[in-house]
Amino acid sequence: MRKATALTTCLLLSASCAPGWSEGDAVPPVTSPPGGDDDAVSGLRTAAPPFEPPEVADDDTAPDPGLPGWIGSPCEDVTDCPYDGAVCLTDGFPSGMCTQACDLYCPDEDGYPVTFCVDGGGLPPSAAALGDGACHSRCDFELYPPTGCRDGYGCARVSRANEPGTEGWACLAGRASELPACYQELADRGLAFEPTFVADDHPADHPELTCHLQDPLYLVPPVLGVEIRYVSHSEPDRVLVDCDTAHAIADTALDVAPEGVSELIHIGTYNCRTISGTSTLSQHALGRAIDIGGFTFHDGTTVTVYDHWEDGDAAPETDEGLFLFDAVHRWYDAWIWNIILTPEYNDDHDDHFHVDMSEGSHTLHFASERYLGPAPYDD
Repeated sequence: MRKATALTTCLLLSASCAPGWSEGDAVPPVTSPPGGDDDAVSGLRTAAPPFEPPEVADDDTAPDPGLPGWIGSPCEDVTDCPYDGAVCLTDGFPSGMCTQACDLYCPDEDGYPVTFCVDGGGLPPSAAALGDGACHSRCDFELYPPTGCRDGYGCARVSRANEPGTEGWACLAGRASELPACYQELADRGLAFEPTFVADDHPADHPELTCHLQDPLYLVPPVLGVEIRYVSHSEPDRVLVDCDTAHAIADTALDVAPEGVSELIHIGTYNCRTISGTSTLSQHALGRAIDIGGFTFHDGTTVTVYDHWEDGDAAPETDEGLFLFDAVHRWYDAWIWNIILTPEYNDDHDDHFHVDMSEGSHTLHFASERYLGPAPYDD
């Protein structure tokens, strides 16, 4: 049950809660996590119980050549590529590769990786001979774990044919993976995702600011057994975030799964905008935040922040309220998120937890106690 209160405090796990401090000021030094061990910060991603990967087939088992019958699939000749405009490339392409000529875009098909029209320059001669570009599979860690590509192909940064300013990650023949280490760490955890690039954008009310995502990706549910669903959707769907935030979402899933959670309900991730009432970019504008609205449990029960957070109560009386209260404190203790805003902050957060990866933020100690109080900005 919700309790009416005049409290407008927040669970803001940040030095930004300090009186007189604003986001524009220099970031105060971050304290060590509870316990004082600096290794706890770098070990955040391994603090939760390790994910158990599926059993690997015996070494003498032939590797899976890949999904048949579409762009990026293996082929011996064009009959293995049953679609209009198909070409089977074999010279310089391990086990062959189905493709087709392109000048900007390529068709997609359900059940296969999204495609990309790769500029012909730098491709093997047989692909370059197709013209401006050749269709390739994008890297997909859901369909091709743990490398994102089928055997003999590596995830490489490429430019789109006739649109060099548009880049993507595609599976190229005979190439080693060029993915940043953060992506590979996600793959090693058994997470499904598609690395991507997001063009820089600018908030409508502050065009002088730039929304830029570093190492962006689409995180594909379930995440370590927990589905991710947008609040107004009926089915789980992938979310656009940066790589560090994907790790934090995975850590959150590992935290709540033992409580019986089967689904995390969110109300937003990437959004090119400023913090309300300011000229400062929100962490949403960097793909480094998610607004968590509630959870579904295996027994069908749904717990939401709006319905079950108990305002102003440090000792929740209901099981639902206690679950939410304990969850945000565990995330703080484990350093999963650098800032956590609850409904105690303001009315704009009455229906969700805003959690983000603000650099240099985490805690402020008053008499050796974590600080729970009003924040200097809206988000």
